[in-house]
Amino acid sequence: MKHIARTTLAALAALALSACLPTETEPLKAQPGGGEPRVNRQDNGAYTVRYTNGCIVTYNKDGRRSGSQACRAGQVEKADAAVQADAKSRGGGGLKVHKLKGGASRVTFDDGCVVTYNKKGRRSGSQGCHSRQVARADKAIQQGA
Repeated sequence: MKHIARTTLAALAALALSACLPTETEPLKAQPGGGEPRVNRQDNGAYTVRYTNGCIVTYNKDGRRSGSQACRAGQVEKADAAVQADAKSRGGGGLKVHKLKGGASRVTFDDGCVVTYNKKGRRSGSQGCHSRQVARADKAIQQGA
C-alpha cells in the first residue's frame, strides 16, 4: 500500500511540475511593460537588446536584425533605434570621402573624425577617431570610394 501511495504521489508531482514548464513548441508571449531597451554589444560586433518584460531582439555584426521574441508593439523599433545610436557612437555613423587637389583624400565622419591620405592612398594622419573609424576609412579609400 505504501509503495502504491509513493508511486501515485511521485506521478502527481511530475504531472504538476510538467504543467508549469512551457513546451518547446509554445511561442514566448509578450508580457506587459518592458521599460527602456538594454543594449549589449558582443565582442564580435553582434548586438542583443533586452527589455524587462522578456522581449529580446538580436542583430548580426552588420547591425541587421536577425530575430526577436516575446516583444510588444513598438519594442522592436525602439531596439532598432538604440542599436543604430550605439553603432554611430562607436564610429558606425556615416562617412564621406573628399578628393582633394593633387590626388590626396580626406575621409570625414558625422562625429568629426577626420582621416587624411596622400596621393598614393596611404594614410597620413587622423584626428578624433576610434580605431574602427580609421579601419573603415582605410577600406573606403582602398575601394576607391
